[in-house]
Amino acid sequence: MLGVQMVQLENVMKQFDDTYVVDDLNLDIKSGEFLTLLGPSGCGKTTTLRMIAGFEKPTSGKILLNGKQVDELEPYKREVNTVFQSYSLFPHMTVFDNVAFGLKMKKVPKEEIQERVTKALKLVQLEEYGNRKPKQLSGGQQQRIAIARAIVNNPKVLLLDEPLGALDLKLRKQMQLELKHLQQTLNITFIYVTHDQEEALTMSDRIVVMNKGKIEQIGLPYEIYERPQTRFVADFIGQTNILEGTVTAINGEQATMKFADQVVEIPNTTDVTLNEEVYISVRPEKIKLSETPFEGSINLKGTFKEKIYVGSVTKIVVTMANGQDITVNESHDKIDELTNTNDVYVSWSPKNSVVLKK
Repeated sequence: MLGVQMVQLENVMKQFDDTYVVDDLNLDIKSGEFLTLLGPSGCGKTTTLRMIAGFEKPTSGKILLNGKQVDELEPYKREVNTVFQSYSLFPHMTVFDNVAFGLKMKKVPKEEIQERVTKALKLVQLEEYGNRKPKQLSGGQQQRIAIARAIVNNPKVLLLDEPLGALDLKLRKQMQLELKHLQQTLNITFIYVTHDQEEALTMSDRIVVMNKGKIEQIGLPYEIYERPQTRFVADFIGQTNILEGTVTAINGEQATMKFADQVVEIPNTTDVTLNEEVYISVRPEKIKLSETPFEGSINLKGTFKEKIYVGSVTKIVVTMANGQDITVNESHDKIDELTNTNDVYVSWSPKNSVVLKK
């Protein structure tokens, strides 16, 4: 039942030598939730997953699974299973025997093994491949077998450490949707580790953005993308333009920021103060390019620098007077007409400005 706390991390620290790779982490993960730990290499996300799995012990703090403290328990005594990027299938065994291996080690009755393995293979849509060897399967099929081997044990929590990283782009996107559907079918807690922002946004109920061993922000995919709370999150999730300026006036729910030699009206959603230095984050798809300013919009004048065709849109780069580049995602219509002139305006609605304190 979604809402019950399935995994709890309380003041968890992990130290290697003189460095804390996980620093005072507090996190509650609900039963039946698909939660993603997202961040760059070295941010502590995989170490956090390994501590939940039992492969690493925290330097301090507590890890609870379904209300029971487990940080001192061996991995096999925890009701979790882990799927890694490397499939680690036994090449000499059939698909069926690979999936059944853990159950056989636990001396589960043969009839029950047959039933549970068949069900697991059906869930990953490979019920007809039981007699094949791993080398006879594609990379995506092998990854499904690794997932079947994990879920056949009926874990309360499934841990996934960048399981799709070895797949090509098209197959990875297909597997993202399949994994999400599988999680919804099983209704068990998935904790997923990735550095791929699009993957996290596609699959997750909630996303935990990590940086240097700490949590930068926790939220729904929409919140993480549309309303980042720190410059790191704004810059790491997707592409954005970040302007740096000083607050020169405050008028209730609006404020004025001076950016280079231009004045920008911003929503005072973060209680900025006079003369405070702040950032504005605005996504390229929120910006329009024009030869003249738009009424009621934030308008900055710049010089056309270059255009880059990327398929669904054309990226236009405009250079401001202070030398900063602003990227705009525009449809292909009228791009040539707009970029034949040097001076152009980049415009966006004030509501699409995300104000970030320094």
